Amino acid sequence: MRKNKKPTSLLNPLYWPAWTALGLLWCITRLPFCLQFVIGQGIGRLLYLIPSQFKMITKINLANAYKDLAAKNRRILAKKNFASVGLGLIEAGMAWWLPNKKLANHYQLHGMEHLEKAYAKGKGVILLAPHSTCIEIIGRLLGMHYTFGVMYYPHKKPFIAFIHEHFRKKHYVNYIPRQDIRQLLRTLQQNTAVWYAYDIDGGRKRSLFAPFFGVQTASLTALSRIVSLSEAAVVPISYYRRDNQFFYDVTLSPALENFPSSDPLADVSRLNLILEEIIRKKPEQYVWQYKRFKTRPKGEKRFY
Repeated sequence: MRKNKKPTSLLNPLYWPAWTALGLLWCITRLPFCLQFVIGQGIGRLLYLIPSQFKMITKINLANAYKDLAAKNRRILAKKNFASVGLGLIEAGMAWWLPNKKLANHYQLHGMEHLEKAYAKGKGVILLAPHSTCIEIIGRLLGMHYTFGVMYYPHKKPFIAFIHEHFRKKHYVNYIPRQDIRQLLRTLQQNTAVWYAYDIDGGRKRSLFAPFFGVQTASLTALSRIVSLSEAAVVPISYYRRDNQFFYDVTLSPALENFPSSDPLADVSRLNLILEEIIRKKPEQYVWQYKRFKTRPKGEKRFY
């Protein structure tokens, strides 16, 4: 039987710089953690100095989410955020290539009793989370000790899609496309936890507008329907990188009560508030480079 090969299109010279960067990232992960940390921050600070769409998006997001923060302080936050993005790139390499024994003691889990109580219902658990710059390494760390699935959007760019397929599936037991609700429900029926990063702009048709950092934001209603169908428990999960080291605090909160309610708008507003509270604890570690406010209410000017 012939072995599967990488898609021919990925061997196109167009992707050679990306392959080179991937090789350099692999080399960096061979270094001591302290050097990796310094390099990661340096990469992020360099990215901040380079004009880019990501920098523009970050500036717009912070200007809208932190209107009361002085412009100087928003710039400081943006710089810290890009340093965190650089660390996130290094953490992705660590998650993909380092053996379990090198990572096992790099996080502390708080509130495990809330997850155990949710499991006791026997209907599955949805881990409600925001997109953080350290999300890749958190998934790897938890995956070493616990079984869970991950919801994801298949990427349109072939190289990134290949990375997701090749590296992530090695460590996650169940990798579920966001549009595959049947697979999600089957996973929950097996009383498995599923990681659900809720802060996604899914467009006007699948969303309601609700406040997120004081901005009317297109907020998905799908989670309410999923919980209605599955009776799964929704457990908020937060995770933060400690200052100046690759060590992480992961906290599980009590499962949401009376969710979903009879009011879809109240439900999405509640979910947004939960994520906002998580993000505000360490805003520099949130992925502000995403166009979270892309879909606007009718008649409102676009942000980006």
